[in-house]
This record gives sequence, C-alpha cells and structure tokens, in this order.
Amino acid sequence: MFTSFQSRVAFFGLTLLVGSSGSYSRETEEEVFVYNVGERNWINGDGVDAGGFLFPTLYVNLAGGAFEPGGGPEDFATSEHDPQNEGGVSAIHLHLDLNLNEAVTGAVTGVGHQGPDHVWEAELEEAYLHYHLNDTITVGGGQFLNRFGFQSDLHLHDWLFINQNLINSRLVNEGELITQGGEILVKTPSSGLLTLGVGGLRTHAHDHDHGHGGEEEEEHELESEDHHGEHEHEHEHLEIDDAAFQSWVFTSDYRFRLPFDDSLTGSASIGVGENGFGRNTTIYGAGLRKVWNGHDHGHGGPDFCSGATMWQTEVIGRKVDAFLEDGDAVDFDDYGFSNSLHHGISDRVTASLRHDWVSAVDPAEMTDRHRLSAALTAFVDPQQRVRGRIQYDYTIDDTIGSEHAAWFEIQIQWGGVGGSHAGHGH
Repeated sequence: MFTSFQSRVAFFGLTLLVGSSGSYSRETEEEVFVYNVGERNWINGDGVDAGGFLFPTLYVNLAGGAFEPGGGPEDFATSEHDPQNEGGVSAIHLHLDLNLNEAVTGAVTGVGHQGPDHVWEAELEEAYLHYHLNDTITVGGGQFLNRFGFQSDLHLHDWLFINQNLINSRLVNEGELITQGGEILVKTPSSGLLTLGVGGLRTHAHDHDHGHGGEEEEEHELESEDHHGEHEHEHEHLEIDDAAFQSWVFTSDYRFRLPFDDSLTGSASIGVGENGFGRNTTIYGAGLRKVWNGHDHGHGGPDFCSGATMWQTEVIGRKVDAFLEDGDAVDFDDYGFSNSLHHGISDRVTASLRHDWVSAVDPAEMTDRHRLSAALTAFVDPQQRVRGRIQYDYTIDDTIGSEHAAWFEIQIQWGGVGGSHAGHGH
C-alpha cells in the first residue's frame, strides 16, 4: 500500500516511487528507488561531492555520422545540441547539483558545444535555487529549463536519442525554454506534480534551417524568390524562427499517474508568451508514457533491465499570431507528434524506435516532415559511466524528398551516479 502523496512515475523503463514522506510496503523482492518528484537535484549515491553539499558531474559527448553524398550533419541538425560535424567532441556539459540543507536545493549547468566547422559555443543553461516550504510546495527562482511535457527539461545526457525530437525543435524553442524567472512546484492529492513557471526567455543566438535540407533548401528558397519576382506574390513569407517565444513566457505543466493503471503516466501542458513578431504564441501539449516490466535497482539511472518495455507519445501544437513580410497580420497553427518505443534487450542494452512528424506551415513555405529513427544504446562498463549509441534516421519531406543518415555517439561521465539520468531527478 502507498500512503501520503506517493506515486509511481515511469521513465525509460523504470518504475519509481514518487511523493512525500510516508511508509510503504510491497510484496516483491525488487529494490525500490525512492524519488521526490518535486526536486531536480542531487540523489545520494557513490558520486563525487565537495563539502558535502556540492555534487559535480561532468559529461563529454563524442559524435559522428555518415550521410548521403552532398549532405552533412549540419543539414540534419534541428537544435544546437544536435551533432553538427562529421566527427569529434560534440558537447561538454558540467552539472553542479546543490543540496545545502533539507529546505534549500538547486543546480548550476554549463554547456560547451561545437557548431558547424567545429566552432565552439559556451552557455549557462541553468542556475537556480529551490526552497521547499513543506512536503507539498516548493518555490524556486533563477535560470532554469521550464517544464513542458516529457522532453523539454531534459539535458543532453538524458536524451533517449542522439538528436532532438522534431516537435520540440520546431515548437518549443529548439527544445529548451530557458527561463529567467520563478517557478512553483505543487504535489497534488492525485499523486502528481503541477509546475508553474514564468519569466523572460533566454533565446539561442544562432539560426537553424530546422533540418530542411541545407543547400537544397536554400536553392528551393531562391527558386521561390525568383518565381515571386516574375509574378505577383500570392502571399508573403514569414520567418518560422520568429514564431518561438523570444521575450517572456508563462507555462503550466502537470504530470500525473493515471488512477486505473499506475504504470501509465500522463502529461498536460500549456504556455503563452511573446514571440519574435511582438505578438503572442500559445503552445499546448499532452503525452502518455506506459511501462511494462520496468523497475529500478537503486542506482537512480536508466538501467532498463532485460525485458522492460516503454512506450511514449507526445503531441504538441501552437497557435501563432504573426506578421508577414509586408506587415500584414496573420495567424497560423503548427503542430506535430513524437512516438517512441524502447525495449531492454539485456540489463545494459536497449533498442529504441521513434516516429516524428511536424506539420506544414504555408506562410513559412514549409512542408510537413516525417522522420523514422532506430537506435541501439549500451552501457559498456559496470558502473554505467560510458554509454555508446548508434542510430539510423530516415527523413521524408516534400521539399527535399527522402534522406538517410547514420549516427554514432559515445558519452563519458565523471562524477555523479552511473546512468544518464542519475542524480538530476527530472
């Protein structure tokens, strides 16, 4: 029996007990890992600490790929954290988790990543503190990854695939709502977690073509411009990047266990803010996560034992108030989904499949896009600090036709608890 606000949240094939303090018992020989869903902070383990309150973890990602003639990794990158070079170190990220006392926790996260032509960029992703008023309410402030669905607050080392989901890249500011402001986390009687976040947006200071084919897409745009130069415009173009939040944002995210199946987790999210046109964008999303035979051995990471299976689906849409190039106001809808299936072949090896889709956006002259991905992930050491992953992507877009890409990635971890999701409690 479970008491108080405990719930079982499934992540990457794990079944975790979630909630406030309270006793529980279970007629099973499996060890259960107790996790407080209201915190994104350090989980005690065999990691490194400084002074007993500062817990560093360093990750180094090396990635490369093979592509069709004429294509390159930058043509497939839809976010700044996707691999953008044919080989080499793609990212270095440092987490400093803080556990000052029972009431005050927090984290600082810095990331260095290589853009095209091996040009390094560095950024501060998170620097926040949480004050736990009681077992139910936590308030926080600083710079943080605003929660919106299952994917948006995950750091690179937590991703289930080498590249970002298409819906998050297109619709959720390249997958990250980096907010400078405050948030409130409330555990609900229905064994869920309600997160409210508000603040200014720290935007990415670079441009992406969002995976629409690199040079081929540029040629397509030039042909469109030439065609429009010969004839009168039927409609004016708009820049899709300006549809993202660029000034301020307010979001509400609710994650909950479904009462009829404690291995099924739901997510419902909504957000509103000012976009690059100086008008409003409203974004909404829903998701489900189902786990079969999943459990945890106490490491806090995605052990994903043999025979465990997880299915996850997310739908995200947005309504954008925009301006065309001639200054006329226009509204449009943009939406998509991401489905994935993960199965534990053994205690260290996981096979994954994903289907992404994003809709066409006529004012931006963008067609709809499908991407099918297959990945194999393996921890190659007993401590689960070295992770290897191979992945194949097949992309279908009316503008560029079909394209194939193969990826390989190695992630090395120092500090923290072994496993890509250990110690951060997302």
